Amino acid sequence: MGTNFKDYVAASRAAESPEDAAIRKVFAEDIRLGLEYRDARIKRDMTQRQLAELSGVPQADISRIERGGGNPTEATLQRLAGALERRLSLV
Repeated sequence: MGTNFKDYVAASRAAESPEDAAIRKVFAEDIRLGLEYRDARIKRDMTQRQLAELSGVPQADISRIERGGGNPTEATLQRLAGALERRLSLV
């Protein structure tokens, strides 16, 4: 009998080590941050290319950030936030 995705995730989390849980938390935060930037960009009806032109951040970097990847500097995040007319809050 097959397992659905939610069951798989629950079983995986139950079996993970504290180190694995910490890594998962970091990835979840990166993804959340990327989604916030993506949502702000879409809300302004902008493409990644347009945001790249406005911010000076390469489009490939924007794509990575929106997917929760890469390791953007605070300066990069500030440039994106400024181009999106948003404030960056690192809490």
